[in-house]
Amino acid sequence: MREAREQLPTVLERFRNGDRTPVGVGSHRKTEAVMVPVEVFDELIAERARSVMQAAASVRAEGLVVEADVEAITERWARGEISTAQMRELVRRLYDAS
Repeated sequence: MREAREQLPTVLERFRNGDRTPVGVGSHRKTEAVMVPVEVFDELIAERARSVMQAAASVRAEGLVVEADVEAITERWARGEISTAQMRELVRRLYDAS
């Protein structure tokens, strides 16, 4: 972590200069997090939001309705608050409980 703190100004400068290469951070040679420029993060979140909108449109085209609980879960996923695996598990639990 000390090395990450020392490298942070250099990484931020690279990002400011247009470098979009992700930078892994962790301890004991294990990547535990990834830093990306905010523009890259925003693009990823926007792509997730588009995916959710397209899926909802597809459901509506079939004459079905997206349940509010499912919509809340997929919106959390779109914002990057939960992983894809977590989103799938939460939706699966909704239907397993039925």
